[in-house]
Amino acid sequence: SERAALVFTDIQGSTATWEACPEGMKEGLQVHNQAIRDCIAGHNGHEVKTIGDSFMVAFESASDAVWFGLSVQERLVESVWPAELLELDSCTYQKEGPWCGLRVRIGVHCGEVSVQLNTLTGRYDYFGNTVNKAARMEGACVGGAVAVTPEVME
Repeated sequence: SERAALVFTDIQGSTATWEACPEGMKEGLQVHNQAIRDCIAGHNGHEVKTIGDSFMVAFESASDAVWFGLSVQERLVESVWPAELLELDSCTYQKEGPWCGLRVRIGVHCGEVSVQLNTLTGRYDYFGNTVNKAARMEGACVGGAVAVTPEVME
């Protein structure tokens, strides 16, 4: 058992966006993935896995995890998106304010984790309550936000 800060990301409304704009979403997903991976590298993170358009990322420190989340949101707003994606209301303006591109929810939690090597992929995976809490934080927020638990703030 060791301590880690875990982050989950997910594109808000991705199923509806895929249905409304499959080619734009295909290109947009590449923009999204590159932004996330660049920010992982820039903040000492480890890409644990992806599931669809969601990422699970591990960090040694909570501050790196939070800075990663904020950097992702900034990078996504500044990214160049396919024009057809920007024709969708979900990728431009929401009641929370103006937006540009895919909206990503990000949840962060830190605590004790069990780490195991996946011999099939050669990657480490994380298990335990910390994983569950980080995933719940992502699910509880809106696209464009970074939600953190009180433990992250300590």
